[in-house]
Amino acid sequence: MRRFALLLVCLTIGQAVAQYGLRGRVEVPALEYAPGQVVVMFREGVAPMQRAWLRQAAGAQLVERGRYADYELWQFSPYADMRQVAARLMRSGWFAAAEPNWRIELANDWIPNDPFYPQQPALPVIGAPQAWALWRGDDRFIMAIVDTGARLDHLDLQPRLLAGYDFGNDDNDPNDPHGHGTYVTGIAGAVTNNARGVASVAPNGRILPVKVFTDAGQGYLNDMIDGIGYAVVQGAHAINLSVGNASNPDNVWSVVETALNQAWNSGVVIVAAAGNTNNTTPFYPAWYPVCIAVAACNLDGTRSSVSTHGAWVDVAAPSGDVYSTTRGSDNSYSRNTGGFTSYAAPFVTAQAAMLYALVADGPADRSRARAQAVRELIETTATAVPGNYVAHGMINLQASVQKALTVPVRGRVQIQGYAGSYNGRTVEVVLRPVGGGSPLATASGTLNSTRDFEVSFFNYLGYYDLAVRAQGTLLKRVSNARMRYPGVSGLNLTLIPGDVNGDNVIDDADLLQVLFAFGANNPSVDLNGDGVVDDADLLLVLFNFGTQGE
Repeated sequence: MRRFALLLVCLTIGQAVAQYGLRGRVEVPALEYAPGQVVVMFREGVAPMQRAWLRQAAGAQLVERGRYADYELWQFSPYADMRQVAARLMRSGWFAAAEPNWRIELANDWIPNDPFYPQQPALPVIGAPQAWALWRGDDRFIMAIVDTGARLDHLDLQPRLLAGYDFGNDDNDPNDPHGHGTYVTGIAGAVTNNARGVASVAPNGRILPVKVFTDAGQGYLNDMIDGIGYAVVQGAHAINLSVGNASNPDNVWSVVETALNQAWNSGVVIVAAAGNTNNTTPFYPAWYPVCIAVAACNLDGTRSSVSTHGAWVDVAAPSGDVYSTTRGSDNSYSRNTGGFTSYAAPFVTAQAAMLYALVADGPADRSRARAQAVRELIETTATAVPGNYVAHGMINLQASVQKALTVPVRGRVQIQGYAGSYNGRTVEVVLRPVGGGSPLATASGTLNSTRDFEVSFFNYLGYYDLAVRAQGTLLKRVSNARMRYPGVSGLNLTLIPGDVNGDNVIDDADLLQVLFAFGANNPSVDLNGDGVVDDADLLLVLFNFGTQGE
């Protein structure tokens, strides 16, 4: 009797696992578990022979047994939703535990070993350690600091500096006699985790020093225009302008606006300090729409007492307690508590360079669309600030990196011969290497009444094949999809029904499932959606018999 009960349960498990429904929604459905794998622990008293019968009935293969714990690792179809498989195994009553073979990750933030890092509280405030644990940038993406130059031999800057140019003196020596540019440069891109000095916002940043002031500290519009154009030609992805003026007599800044528009249209993100006027007066060039205008805030998000503000200012960054490189020596640093927007802007410039590397297909992929994507990421992930003194809030490096790594896939499906309601029906998207190979990740979502779906994948950037299916259909491939922010959209797919058991081929096993459920109200086998498993469903299987998914 015991053996008969076991065989009956085995049959039930086999049918349940074969009919894994694509139900449930994965909020961040990257590759959360090894495809097709479940870790099982049996209830006390389940004999080895019974374990083998259960495994065979479920259609699984044994991968390994625990060496120091009593578990088995089972392998199913890599296309199966293993959460559903595990849940159905647990309902059988034979298992003490059953879980997908979840991936585990280090939970630690990335904390650099720079000795002054503990004195840089602004970095944790914007979520930098959490962002760095995910992404630290790409040194092929360039930040141009259009300023007073930089101390070129500074030990915490030199490895990150490109050659640059001095437009104030018209030579190729952008060394900084003033100090402002050196300080700004250190905030954005000082060498990080080198057991020296300070950490920067972009640990893998690359800096192009563009000097547009004379050694006496005088600057002119023509040099700024040249500096902006030079940065574009040299391949900059983000330009920092911690310079400007609240005065604009006779609209003289319009010539700079023209240069900025050209840079923006070339795909360069432009970041500008909003000014230190303690009012809402326009400050140029930050006022111009192509610029991300940056206010200064304190560590708690409140506005710095000197910062320009207003609806025209886009975001804020914490510059009320900043530690950075100085020009005093090749290894000198200082703290600044003035809350100036000059030192807020490079936080955003560094953020832009880090994000650009995530949205682009390499450094040569520079376009207005890419720059716009970066700007959207910065602005839409900003944290609200007290008093809403800027349009979007204080920058959040962690949230922006996470959003850039989370790629939505949106589309619409139609199932051949399906006459039922699509609303609430589930859909699964499988991510694979281009040209084929085992699944790398799966994501499940829910269709709405217009047959639309949206799922997302985390930390899979580049080009991949996607395969889409609904419950009871074969996979339909989308080749060479670009998986980067703002995502894949506009998919319009017709799906072939008949794959009841989810093995991506319509064959005898599917036919048997339909016959077994004939006459029942079984949504997982009701291929045409009319509420009952009948001849129409059988005909769909027979019509598509032998067809294999893509």
